[in-house]
Amino acid sequence: MITEVITYIKTCFQSKISSEARAFGHLYESISLVQREKRCSSYWLPHRTMCKNFIEKETKLVMKKGFSNKKVLVLGSGPLHEIPVEFLAGNFERVDLVDVVHLPETKKQWEHLTNLNFINADVTELETDLLREKKPISKIPTAFLNENYDLVLSANLLSQLAYHLRNFLEKKSSPKLTERELDLFAHQVTENHFLYLKKFRCPVLLITDIETHLIDKHGQLVQKETPYIDFSFPSPVEEWWWNVAPIPEYSKKLSVKMKVAGFVLNV
Repeated sequence: MITEVITYIKTCFQSKISSEARAFGHLYESISLVQREKRCSSYWLPHRTMCKNFIEKETKLVMKKGFSNKKVLVLGSGPLHEIPVEFLAGNFERVDLVDVVHLPETKKQWEHLTNLNFINADVTELETDLLREKKPISKIPTAFLNENYDLVLSANLLSQLAYHLRNFLEKKSSPKLTERELDLFAHQVTENHFLYLKKFRCPVLLITDIETHLIDKHGQLVQKETPYIDFSFPSPVEEWWWNVAPIPEYSKKLSVKMKVAGFVLNV
């Protein structure tokens, strides 16, 4: 906790952080994610490897079909733990990495790759309006659609895409929203991201969670949750399990595992 607070303060001084990133908790969450990854690195490594292998394999198949390899867009790049950065930088002339926050340590780690372009942006395009209006808003994003990318990667976990937005409205909405209204809003954010990806005129690789399991210390399933996905997906190309939070990371009695899927859209 102390390390995370110190990093938060240093980042605020060293980087240009938007008011939205602070209000919705993105900066602190980005720092916490890095620290959590250090604690759970051995549990997370298989997931990270599966993500990278999926991206590399499907990118090679896309290029074999004759698509250009000038520009690739990565939505939800974060600390780049699941992204095969060297591979993308070596196969595309420009790699645009988009997330609401990029920590200084992430930029420094990859500064030797001159074709990486870090872009701070809210991929939902809702936060500025939510901060002002404090009520649910539905919008299909439009950013980057006219940039003529040759490949798009979405590494946002769909269950997490609306997480901070829903929490913000739960505390700040006026008038106060019901649980059902909050859930409907989260569902809409998730579906709008999927519809957004379908609007790109190039292949899109989507990596997302599709189930969350709470498991007790005896390995028994206690609860199964489906993220905010109530619309039709194509069949996944690959599926795997991510041991997100072993005991006691989540709690002293429960661990968390996610079923993750890789999809190929627009081909």
